[in-house]
Amino acid sequence: MRHVLALLLGSALAACGASTPRPADPSREVVTMEEMRIVASSGGEGDLVLEAYDASQLFERGNAALQRGECREAVTRYYDRLVREFPSSRFVAPALYNAGLCLHELGALSDAVPYYEGVLERAPQTRDGRHATLQLAQALLGLERWEAALRVAERGLLREDLTEPERLEGLARRAQALLGLARFEDAERQARDALTYHRALDRRGIAVEAYFPATANYVLAETMRMRSEAMELPAGTAEQQHAVLDQRARLVLDAQREYFNTIRHTNAEWAAAAGYRIGAMYDQLWQALMRAPIPPPDPGLDRSVVPIYEAEYRAELARHVRPLLRHAIRYWELTLMMVERTGVRTEWAERTRADLERMRELLLEQTDPVVAPEPAPAAAAAGSGA
Repeated sequence: MRHVLALLLGSALAACGASTPRPADPSREVVTMEEMRIVASSGGEGDLVLEAYDASQLFERGNAALQRGECREAVTRYYDRLVREFPSSRFVAPALYNAGLCLHELGALSDAVPYYEGVLERAPQTRDGRHATLQLAQALLGLERWEAALRVAERGLLREDLTEPERLEGLARRAQALLGLARFEDAERQARDALTYHRALDRRGIAVEAYFPATANYVLAETMRMRSEAMELPAGTAEQQHAVLDQRARLVLDAQREYFNTIRHTNAEWAAAAGYRIGAMYDQLWQALMRAPIPPPDPGLDRSVVPIYEAEYRAELARHVRPLLRHAIRYWELTLMMVERTGVRTEWAERTRADLERMRELLLEQTDPVVAPEPAPAAAAAGSGA
């Protein structure tokens, strides 16, 4: 039989690293009292065994488990227990935040979300609340819950306690959410605002992680790529198709420039994504051209030769757009070289490898076979000894 007794400690607890700092007032020193629990249980030989602990001890044990790489144990055995048994403790918000963070790093985004939300419900104005807002936005983006991510990012940007690098993060997260919602104009505007803000920080000598300006630059490039790929070549004359193709090609070049700018931020993860997208753009452009409706033939052309006209048109088009395949191969090869050099582990590397192999096979199919030229009559005669 287990008995739980609640006692109050008469000594002050020192603030730990993950707790919210409290303002000091030397004229009125406040002693913080933490609740303690004593659990009685039977030992192996029937002896009574007492276990005494408080919220701070559960928090420290959870942190120790995290340092050993035991995230699930830290959450279920210590952090959850702390929140359940000491709901009014000042360690609740740090415990919820640490639980969410370790699950987040495991890739268990759905599991992490309720913990971040718990911090925002219990301690929204604290330092843990500020950090939880940013982490929650990231987790929701990873889950592609775009509307929820946008709400959280906007809620975070309203905070007055954000540091300048954190505000840049919030701007980049909002741009990502808008992109996920296919609000391309809003996403482009937000991405440009984030990059402008980053340049202002840079001029003032304020260092920020390369990840977030790279995020904004990638979003900017993506808005251009997606608008480009939404432009299908119409069924019409060659002149009508060329007008659309010119617009699409300009967007492709604009997007390529911004992908290169993304790479220049030197964040390996976004650089790999940008390199993949450059190759994919040329792949998509090639496919769009090859599936485009064939312009109508000259009205005076005999109907019996229309199939020949269409076949010749496709063959000639394939020869003209074949460089697009080579562009895709080139950029994907460069992306893989960069990934191997940096050692970054990313899904973009696997996508690049798969598409690179496919593109190489396609280029072989599209390449005209090399046929040895027939010898000239005079050369043939000389070779036969005639």
